Amino acid sequence: METLLIELCVVVLLFAAVVFSPVVIAVDSRNRQVRIRWLLALEFQMPLPGASGQKSVAIFRKPFPIREQQAAAGSGGAKKEKPAKPASAVRKARTKRRTAGRFLARCLGDSDIRRALARQLSLLLSRIFRSANLTHSDVDISLPDPALNGILAGALAASNRGAGSGVQVNFMGENSLFLELRLYPHRVFKAFLLFLPGLPYRAVVRQWRVCSAAQSQ
Repeated sequence: METLLIELCVVVLLFAAVVFSPVVIAVDSRNRQVRIRWLLALEFQMPLPGASGQKSVAIFRKPFPIREQQAAAGSGGAKKEKPAKPASAVRKARTKRRTAGRFLARCLGDSDIRRALARQLSLLLSRIFRSANLTHSDVDISLPDPALNGILAGALAASNRGAGSGVQVNFMGENSLFLELRLYPHRVFKAFLLFLPGLPYRAVVRQWRVCSAAQSQ
């Protein structure tokens, strides 16, 4: 019994460590990469769109590159053609798609479902947005016109928001962005737990019954 309690406590502690440990997301335009770190043991890196580089995963700071499969042109290997499906299977799949399309159209045409779904989605997105905190920001701005740079620098200095927000104006033509976010998984989990009970299940079941009855006729 004591062993079972100890194992249960260990499982609870591990679950708490996983759920309550924040996911650190860093966007670095100077190095042109995105880094995601979790539990001080897992780290994922990927280049920004249009930048050269390779995706990699590091476990306890030991990198493991991710190889992307690329189709080799002119390799001479002909792709194997998939066997043709029987006509009955094709008709059955087509009927399922049509039924699903009609059911989706009826659900979207129901005003009760639309209102409830829009309300729940807006609450879900706002809760997920609040589950992330901006911990560090460093923005360097350089406008093409030096006069505009001077006006922007003076405006930031007058409003006392430049240092607090991490926005700096330079006259060297350099533009860069560094953002660091902390996303808390337990807040995201809570957001989905609050999202699911508010969905219009009864209205969806009612539309499904109507759609099934129309199909059987």
